[in-house]
Amino acid sequence: MKDIYKLIKQFPEMIKEAYNLEVPKLSKIFSRVVIIGMGGSYIVGLTLKEILKEENIFVEVYPGDLYPVDKNSLVILISYSGNTKEILNAFDKLNKDTLLALTSGGELLRKAKRKKVKIIQIPENLHQRFVFAYCFFPLLKFFEQTRIIKNKKRMVNRIIKTLIKNSEKLERDAIYLAIKLKNETPLFYSSGYFYPAAYRLQTSIEEDAKIICHSNKITELFHNELEALPASYFFPVLILDKGVSKFKKQISFFKKQIKDFYEIKYNHYSREERMFLLFYFADFLSYHLSRLKGEEMGETPLSDKIKKL
Repeated sequence: MKDIYKLIKQFPEMIKEAYNLEVPKLSKIFSRVVIIGMGGSYIVGLTLKEILKEENIFVEVYPGDLYPVDKNSLVILISYSGNTKEILNAFDKLNKDTLLALTSGGELLRKAKRKKVKIIQIPENLHQRFVFAYCFFPLLKFFEQTRIIKNKKRMVNRIIKTLIKNSEKLERDAIYLAIKLKNETPLFYSSGYFYPAAYRLQTSIEEDAKIICHSNKITELFHNELEALPASYFFPVLILDKGVSKFKKQISFFKKQIKDFYEIKYNHYSREERMFLLFYFADFLSYHLSRLKGEEMGETPLSDKIKKL
């Protein structure tokens, strides 16, 4: 667990290193961008989708399923190990001229080199639990290099600085919430922009603390899930921003129906900074909650077995 804790603390340094990795350039301009990934790679796609949407760049993200694409579609396949079955299946069905592979090795790297597909190769032998930065920031740099978006160096430096500045506070807040969640069922509700962070919180806690969780956009709460909550054992965690300001009355009504809840704020930072504050918070929360539950963070014996089937 000590090594895991060190890795958590190194998140800002990981971002810096990942952003400085070499990435390829594309000569062709594509009218459509599709990202396919599973688990944490899927969350990478969701995060890019929200951040690039701010610049009117629209990205489609799919969890391993291959949807129809044409020669004007750039398809980015993400698999850290390079051995994710769904990603390899997608690779075999696609034209190499429409592909970009992001991986550290494995069969995906071998196939990509054989077919001369564009590759973003990231470091090998990283802990699977801590590869998010190495998948996200090289892709961000790639979009810069292809001139799809403006240079994001200032934004990245600001994110790193903000994470370092808030590291101790994030951990204190995470310990406080971990104590509250020890014997609860966490429900994470967010605005649309921050849904990737809500989903990351869900998957991190399920994987590390072995607690079943749930995440959704807060607007969905008003349509159906609200009816189930009074009869359930749950603890809501809210991530709100200007995207839900028009739902103030509904949110106020929701808060009055429940005994207790927690709201993750840090609202005075930019959306991009706050997104990564939430990812950092998720790691601290998973670490301390797994310790309280007597679980070993980063150990996934059942997932490891099923991947071999």
